[in-house]
Amino acid sequence: KVRIGRPAYQVLKSRDPDTNQRCLSFELSYPSIADTIQPRHRFMSAFEQRIDTPADRRYQYLLLAADPYETVAFKIPNEPIDKGEDRFVTHWDVDTKKFTLSLYYLEDSMEEEDKKPESSSNNNAFCIEAS
Repeated sequence: KVRIGRPAYQVLKSRDPDTNQRCLSFELSYPSIADTIQPRHRFMSAFEQRIDTPADRRYQYLLLAADPYETVAFKIPNEPIDKGEDRFVTHWDVDTKKFTLSLYYLEDSMEEEDKKPESSSNNNAFCIEAS
């Protein structure tokens, strides 16, 4: 299959004002995607991936894929994710062809300053070879 490159993306970090839970939101734009295709996501452990070696158990990877685009992976903290109502949300907007995924971590277990997650710079996103 022919891949047409990476989708445009934006990563936002925030905190819930009521619970102080950390939130990561990913917005990806797929302007050339077919109307019948919807982006998909999955989590990958540090030990499954082969790009960032040696594997670091403090992180996991969020993969987002949609043909004909390359699969994009984001390196995120490997901490428990809140799967409660309105805490793990995906949305595919067919009209604008934007996919949004928002996740909240369970109560903040990273109060120590030295355990801050890495910044959301471009070196934390990379493409995975699709087979």
